[in-house]
Amino acid sequence: MKTDPCPFSKSRCTECAIYRGRHQYMTFSGEHQGCANGPDDHIAVYFQAVEECLDPWADSGVRTINEPRIRLRVVDVESGETKICEFNETKTWDWDNPEMMRLVDGRQVKSFDNLTDIVCYKAEKGYEEVKIYEAPRFMILAGG
Repeated sequence: MKTDPCPFSKSRCTECAIYRGRHQYMTFSGEHQGCANGPDDHIAVYFQAVEECLDPWADSGVRTINEPRIRLRVVDVESGETKICEFNETKTWDWDNPEMMRLVDGRQVKSFDNLTDIVCYKAEKGYEEVKIYEAPRFMILAGG
């Protein structure tokens, strides 16, 4: 595959320190229009690999029928209070409330299913506890 020079650094796209090769598959001329789309969509493959690194528990199939044997420590960021929570209690949390954010390992937990994936993954890896940080959205997004 012909590699066009980076429009920013003027070196080869794969050597570009700015985008680290991500725009190698973008088209900057009419003759290559559409080459990044289709069955060999390298950009989609790249972002899928990045997502797998950032979310190792996503669709890992580690969910069990039984409740995972791991302690859930919930930290209220606003008040500083910490409490131990039963796993079944998390089902009753208002997961649709956009004003409340929950974080595990610096990543937002968006749903009960997402939390279940994380907890089961960590239980399988031998963790004894999962810390869940709970805060109003404005505290997290404003740098709190």
